[in-house]
Amino acid sequence: MVIGLDGATWKLLDRLFLEGVMPNLARLQAEGTRGPLWSVVPPMTATAWTSYQTGKGPGKHGIFDWTEPVAGSYLYRPIDSTHLQSKTIFELLSACRKRVATVNLPLTFPARPINGVAVGDMLTPSKDTPGFLYPPEFRATLDQLSPDYAIDTHLCEAEEDILPFLARLRHLLDERGKVVRHLMEQEPWDLFCCVWVELDRMQHCLWHIVDPLHPRFDARLAEKYRAAILDVYRLVDTRVGEMVERRPPGANVFFISDHGFGPCRYKVFLNTWLAQEGFLKFKEGGRARRDQLNRVRGLLGKAGIDTRKLLDVARRFGGGAMLGAGDSLSRFAAEIDWEHTVAFCHGTNAVRINLKGRDKQGSVDPIEYDAVVERLRERLLAMRDPEGNPVIRGVRRRDELYQGPNVHLAADVLIAEHDDSVWFYYSEGAVPEQVFEPSGWASGNHEPDGLFLAWGPDIAAGTRENTSINDIAPTLLALLGVAIPDDVDGTVLRDILTPGRSLRPTWSEAVAWTGTARTQDAATNRAIEERLRGLGYLQ
Repeated sequence: MVIGLDGATWKLLDRLFLEGVMPNLARLQAEGTRGPLWSVVPPMTATAWTSYQTGKGPGKHGIFDWTEPVAGSYLYRPIDSTHLQSKTIFELLSACRKRVATVNLPLTFPARPINGVAVGDMLTPSKDTPGFLYPPEFRATLDQLSPDYAIDTHLCEAEEDILPFLARLRHLLDERGKVVRHLMEQEPWDLFCCVWVELDRMQHCLWHIVDPLHPRFDARLAEKYRAAILDVYRLVDTRVGEMVERRPPGANVFFISDHGFGPCRYKVFLNTWLAQEGFLKFKEGGRARRDQLNRVRGLLGKAGIDTRKLLDVARRFGGGAMLGAGDSLSRFAAEIDWEHTVAFCHGTNAVRINLKGRDKQGSVDPIEYDAVVERLRERLLAMRDPEGNPVIRGVRRRDELYQGPNVHLAADVLIAEHDDSVWFYYSEGAVPEQVFEPSGWASGNHEPDGLFLAWGPDIAAGTRENTSINDIAPTLLALLGVAIPDDVDGTVLRDILTPGRSLRPTWSEAVAWTGTARTQDAATNRAIEERLRGLGYLQ
């Protein structure tokens, strides 16, 4: 059994254990093997959870971010499971007649056929979207178990929303818990996986209340709301206890997180920085027009007018250009002077070179590519925060970070190591005037060291320091006696086993994924974009 705790970090949980907040997890970590779980670079949700379910880095599985470029343009669209260029552990087990279930695992929408049940993740626009469930017939059971099942929720951006936000998280935990309990009791499973996202959601926007070491720790808010926040941690621990109690006899349990967490001080807008450094150029008057449109939309919003619906109507009647219609990804592209732009940011910690012969209006000759990359690297390493502190410690070309047939899908230059208390924003819709902006509601940010814990009859007690998220899938396959594809990047964690328990993994030739891409539907894409925006991944 795999229990995903999105965003979990030992540095907070260990303090909560001492306070008695999470007794189930405290007991399990004391009895099992624990340590950090090293995430992908950069440590972001979509890529990391995909590496868990494939055992491969993004250069092989093809997921680098929440969006991907549209060929022949500067537009971007949301990704989903059809962009995943690899078989997953659930499909490999299904092919060997193992029974599997996955609930709320990122990058499982639309659901791929498996021998079992799949309940979709945060990228699913709604329960009514085709592909949310596999098999589709499970919908009747889901509606009976949880008529009010919620996929996810938007984050909290103001004090008055803290208690409603915590109520929404408790609702997620309650309703998903009903479905998990039913599935675990329905029949014996060879692999059961559920991801609980509530820790990540709280920590993104309430870290300055939970963590007294945060630079902006707010004692007033902590006194007022910390008890209610800890109640959500307790409820997560209750769900953990329920799953462990219902595990099949002899089952081993793995706890993993996709990344760690820590305080966030600043948002950093890379496109603003690129413009100030001369790498990116705006069209003459483009920003002024954008600002005017934003003011109009703001006034309409205050008047209670749904501007998203207004833009949809404008598109249908040919008024899209006048109102700046189009999703924010295309609005960003519309205000850039591409013929004079050398590099731009779109993606997590990512900079793309505007290359002739590859990009629609490329300005960089291929013979200048290396020189541009080195100039970018030099300037990025020289970036300083408002207090004069270095921000970036490591800048890598994509082929320095990734290996595999899909490296070409990555951005050209990646910020691989940086001050974890800054959050590099896409700024895909509106590019702010300032490079650095106080993080505001975004008081927590991803860190590369997540959580690893293994517990069960085959697992020894101890610690392990060098576990990668790529190691989980091959280890699970070996424990279940299924051949491991020979192109995985992870290794089998033999040293976590009790004395006398050995593994003899077998290997098979990797088979390329040949699935069919989802037909791009504008309404679905906009719904996914809005979900990502509500979770803080898009501006």
